[in-house]
Amino acid sequence: MERLTLQELIVRTRDGIRPMHHSQSTVWQYEYSWRKLCDYFSKHGVSSFSEKLAQQFIIEIRKQYETGAIKRWKFKLFRKATSLLGEYHQTGCVTWRHAPKWDSGGLKSASLITIMDDYTRYLKKQDYGGGTIGLYKTVCNQFLMYLEQESHHDLSQLTLRDVSRFIPFASALYQSTSMRTVLSSLRCFLRYADHMHLTHSDLAYAVPSSSARKTQTVPTITSEEEQRLLARIDRGTPVGMRNYAIVLLALRLGLRSIDIVQLKLENIKWGTNSIEITQQKTGRQLAIPLLADVGNALVDYLQNGRPTSQDSHVFLKSVAPYTPLSPTAGLYSLISNCMKYAEVRQAKDERRGPHVLRHSLAARLLIAETPLPVISGILGHADKDSTKIYLSTDLEHLRACALGTAGIEVSTEELK
Repeated sequence: MERLTLQELIVRTRDGIRPMHHSQSTVWQYEYSWRKLCDYFSKHGVSSFSEKLAQQFIIEIRKQYETGAIKRWKFKLFRKATSLLGEYHQTGCVTWRHAPKWDSGGLKSASLITIMDDYTRYLKKQDYGGGTIGLYKTVCNQFLMYLEQESHHDLSQLTLRDVSRFIPFASALYQSTSMRTVLSSLRCFLRYADHMHLTHSDLAYAVPSSSARKTQTVPTITSEEEQRLLARIDRGTPVGMRNYAIVLLALRLGLRSIDIVQLKLENIKWGTNSIEITQQKTGRQLAIPLLADVGNALVDYLQNGRPTSQDSHVFLKSVAPYTPLSPTAGLYSLISNCMKYAEVRQAKDERRGPHVLRHSLAARLLIAETPLPVISGILGHADKDSTKIYLSTDLEHLRACALGTAGIEVSTEELK
């Protein structure tokens, strides 16, 4: 590894990021961060680049962020700018990638780390989608970290009470609407632990089943809200062209957000007017017709709005280096902002995001008396029973099922 001064490394890294076509403001922010790093090195009497000292700089910046001395965006900027220097120092080049999540600790117990690793390998062997595996791993890690904090390092000593005490802890980390899947994930791990004889009995019985029943009405938008949502997107800009096509894919075709983000150019079959994908959640093949308005929106974006790139993903970020959208929160923020501008579902407790649009498609199909198996096929459900939840959205047919009150009249005195 060539020994470089910090100034020499900054010059080479600046040249290394030039092909990424960052905006002038982004380059200026990196240079600002590098100047702060130079000041830190000078303060410690060091001129050559040191990975250890650079990491110490980031740790101190992190402390400033945690105490409120600096904003989160500035901490992320310093981390990213410093990681670029570290990458060039190690490899002699720079590739665009997100900085890894800040290591806030993680498991310390060797036995629990082994259990986590074994469980991860077990999940990968099962017929689960990538999103399901990620969720199960996250919940398992949170459960094991909780046990470690409570000084439980041996699962064979766990009791039903120990497991039940984790539930309130987990509920503080998730919204109430998410607890159903969290508890299901916890049951999966506990049944695995019982199967592998890690626990003395099946502790999954300690996980309550009350949250497993969905009691809320599925969130949807009305036809009027749908028209307002589409009308408020500015289709005269590249970002607007992209966002309009994304909203239509969720609203007209019911694609999941992860499938929209992962959609590639080869998935669009122009000859047969269809989209063919392997669903990220279920791993199953899905072929759906490419409706005219969706196809026109895609053509408009691809011809007039999409940045020039060798990347095969359909939807790219609008600023250099033109990478694919985030597979996690990227699409949620994008569609939630579109809904905000259109003043759709803006009450405090109203759910937003791409899944609301997917729900709305199911609701419209149900109102049109489309059979449930057909709706299930369109939405790509692995289990046809999953579609039954949308029955709560068909108000007209629900009213038709309502019982009359004739013959069960109640006197005024009885109501008191």
